[in-house]
Amino acid sequence: METKQHHANKWIINCIRYAGMYVGAIIGAGYASGQETLQFFVSYGYIGIVGTIIAVVLFAWYGTMFMELGHKLHTNSHKEVFTYLCGPKVGAVFDWILVFFLFGVLSIMIAGGGASLNQYFGINLMFGRVIIAVLTVGTVILGFNSALNALGFLSPLIIIATLAISIGTISTNLSGISQAGANMQGLTIAKATPFWWSSAFIYISYCVLPAVPALASIGNGEKDEKLIRKSGILGGSLLGVAILFMVLATLSRIVDVSAMEVPFLEVARQMSPVIGGIFAFILLFAVYTTSVPILYGFSVRFAEDGTTKFKILTLVAGCVAFVAGLVPFSKLVGTVYPLLGYLGLVIMAVGFYKTVIKRPGKKEQANDTTIVNC
Repeated sequence: METKQHHANKWIINCIRYAGMYVGAIIGAGYASGQETLQFFVSYGYIGIVGTIIAVVLFAWYGTMFMELGHKLHTNSHKEVFTYLCGPKVGAVFDWILVFFLFGVLSIMIAGGGASLNQYFGINLMFGRVIIAVLTVGTVILGFNSALNALGFLSPLIIIATLAISIGTISTNLSGISQAGANMQGLTIAKATPFWWSSAFIYISYCVLPAVPALASIGNGEKDEKLIRKSGILGGSLLGVAILFMVLATLSRIVDVSAMEVPFLEVARQMSPVIGGIFAFILLFAVYTTSVPILYGFSVRFAEDGTTKFKILTLVAGCVAFVAGLVPFSKLVGTVYPLLGYLGLVIMAVGFYKTVIKRPGKKEQANDTTIVNC
């Protein structure tokens, strides 16, 4: 009986840990800062709330799909995943395109971390970016797998803090939500895409795509496919629900935060300067938990983890991303993410066909690459 109880406890702990890894790979600078939610959901007003509900479902499915493919294909790399989904030729094209965009997303993490330190603590932008870049490169070089386990338990705390600040803001400012529609008429807020519904799909697409190596690693390292699926659904649902509350909280303070580089940090500060300070550190953790898997995903694509080549490549990639991160944070979010999102829509469509419509049977071989001709 004790053995069964021990097994059940271990299963639950692993489920939370894997879900946390999923959350950590996604909840980076743009997400936790509120800059993504501002451009992809809040900018459309009340209809953007419907977009966040769509996001809950898509997060739960899309991330889980890549975790299961990592398990099925026994891989940590996005290259094998894309080859499986789109075939060797088209998969290779997407492989190289994602490699390019990984630099862009890593640059956003570095720029976002610097912007957060500057906005709340007044730390020089350049110095803040250096801090994020050094921590990221150092972690990947010294041991990604150990860090990934630690990040799995840290990430739920980020979600809890984000939800707590959102709910606290909403509960004390319900009138702000009801007045948001009128207040937004005098504001100019950049929209990520022309339509609210396309923003929801683009948002999930670009959020999950750079995290494919980390998600595949989770699936590859776990034998229990049911555990992988439950973890993916839990992690994705947490991300979606957190976005919903962040959108509502941002709408309630839209006049005060619409022009901020890090809008949700201002939401937290308006609750209390102390809470704002705490969230500033939480935001840095969010940047860190995302930038590390992204840099790892790039390096492991070209070199084996732990080798000298891997370490040199990681260092060079970190330096290049740092230079690219000198572009203003909000501009990077509004440029890189939508482009990556449109790419991801193709992968999303093919993945839906392959894993939902086609529903491969148990006898299908993992190396089957005869998919839809995307």
